[in-house]
Amino acid sequence: MRVRLALWYAVDGDLRFLSHHDSLRLFERALVRAGLPVRYSEGFNPRPRLSIVLPRPVGVASQDELVVVQLTTEVDPADAMSRLSRQVPDGLTVLAAELITADDKRIPREAHYELELEPILTAAVTERAAELLSKDRLDIARTSPKADAAKTVDIRQYLASMAVADGRLRWAQAITPTGTARPQEVLEALDLPSREHLHRLRRVRVEYLP
Repeated sequence: MRVRLALWYAVDGDLRFLSHHDSLRLFERALVRAGLPVRYSEGFNPRPRLSIVLPRPVGVASQDELVVVQLTTEVDPADAMSRLSRQVPDGLTVLAAELITADDKRIPREAHYELELEPILTAAVTERAAELLSKDRLDIARTSPKADAAKTVDIRQYLASMAVADGRLRWAQAITPTGTARPQEVLEALDLPSREHLHRLRRVRVEYLP
C-alpha cells in the first residue's frame, strides 16, 4: 500500500514570487533535509513523487496551499510537520499534515481570493463587480506561450461570487474539468491592472470535492 502525506502550508513575502517549478524544488530539498522517507520514481533520473495540488499563480500569496508526497513507510504526521517546518525558508509556514488514502484525490473545486483595496478604488470596484456578476458571459482573449493565437474564454462561468466589504475585494471562482479563470484575468476584468495588483492578491481558501 502506498503511503501519501498531505501537507497544508502558507506562502507569503518574497516566496510568493516563486514559480511552480521552483516551489517543487524547494519541497524536494526540504523533504530530504528533514529525513522523511520520500518515494522516488524509477528510471535513470529518479524524482521525488510529490505534487502541488493547485499551483499558485506567481506573485500571489496564499493561506491554503496543499502538497501531497508519496512515502515509502508511514510516519507520524505531527512529527513530519515538525521536522519539515525546521527546513523550509522564511515566508513558507507548514500549517497541518495528514496521512491520506490512495483514493483521496483532493480535487479542488473552488478557490477564494482576497485583495485589500485603496479607499479611492472601493466605489468603482464595487460597481464593476456588480456589473460583471450581472452578465451572462464575460469573454476574454487568453494567450499562451504554446499557442500561436489567443483564444476566447468565457470566464463568467467560473465566477461563483464577488463582493466588496470592509475595504476588501473578495471573490470565489469555480475550478472545473474544463478549466477556471486566471486571477489576473479577473483583476483585468475589474479594471485593476494585474501588473499593479496581482502581487497584492491572496488566496485565502481552497475547497475540494467531497
